Amino acid sequence: MRNETPTHSRRRMWIERAVFAAILAGLGIWIAGSRLSGAPYTITVGGKPIATVESLRAAKAVLHGARLERASGVPADSVRFAQRVELRRAAKNAEFVDVPEAVGAVEKAAPVEVEAFAIVVDDRPAVALPKKEQAEQTLRLVKEHYRRNLGRLRIEPTFKEEVFVERRYVGVEKLCAAPEDAVRVLTSTAEKPVFHTVVAGDRAVNLAVQYGVPISEMKKLNQQMNLDELMEGDQLLVRKGKPPVTVVCKKWTTRTVAVTPPPEARRHVRAKTGKREMRILVTYENGELVSEDVISQVTTWETPEGRTHERSRP
Repeated sequence: MRNETPTHSRRRMWIERAVFAAILAGLGIWIAGSRLSGAPYTITVGGKPIATVESLRAAKAVLHGARLERASGVPADSVRFAQRVELRRAAKNAEFVDVPEAVGAVEKAAPVEVEAFAIVVDDRPAVALPKKEQAEQTLRLVKEHYRRNLGRLRIEPTFKEEVFVERRYVGVEKLCAAPEDAVRVLTSTAEKPVFHTVVAGDRAVNLAVQYGVPISEMKKLNQQMNLDELMEGDQLLVRKGKPPVTVVCKKWTTRTVAVTPPPEARRHVRAKTGKREMRILVTYENGELVSEDVISQVTTWETPEGRTHERSRP
């Protein structure tokens, strides 16, 4: 066997010392961790102490329970607290509570967010579902909800707002388990109606400007009232409640009305009676008629010689 050189001997000595030091460091960390895990810990939300439990392990169990209690059926890694939640060594002589009580306290203090596929309306999440396919199906079902009573449409329904599906964190209260549940949310009134109690000096035109509502819309919403003679104490509806999304449906229709010949028709073609057939584009929002636009029209005059036609645009 060959004798070690001084250089090899020193290298082996340093290696043995390094291994020994690593063992001591690991043992120290294990001992410190054991002591810390058995010491009371305080859970804070946004820097505010919420509950103290008997150990670090108990504190972690509280956070796990508080995150998943309100998001059952959702993977743990998809749930987070909406506020900053931290664990700190408890002060000396701190009183601690049991785990269930601590879970309840954290649930009240720290809202939970879930990562899911949100249906976003004008950059605000309205509702969310676990899968992208479910969110896209929800949008199709919402359109069908409003179009099914309107008969055949020549133009596919659209959303009035900017609506898209995006994966993001949302409040757990916005999470729906199935498309049918999400449709109920999107077709129910989310924004409450706005009323104004008339006081002395109020005028309808000024209120329309104040609330950003066209005066014509205000008259439509308050057909039972004379807006030119507002009385103090009247309850004026200035904005209807509405669902989170607005589905716009357009359809073509024709309408025929009787018309009285104008003097020039009676003089030039000796028209006695007439009728006008109009092609109209009708617009509905969430199933309610909002406008009718005459695109083209044909007027037929009854004359002694027969019928004459006059095509015109409105």
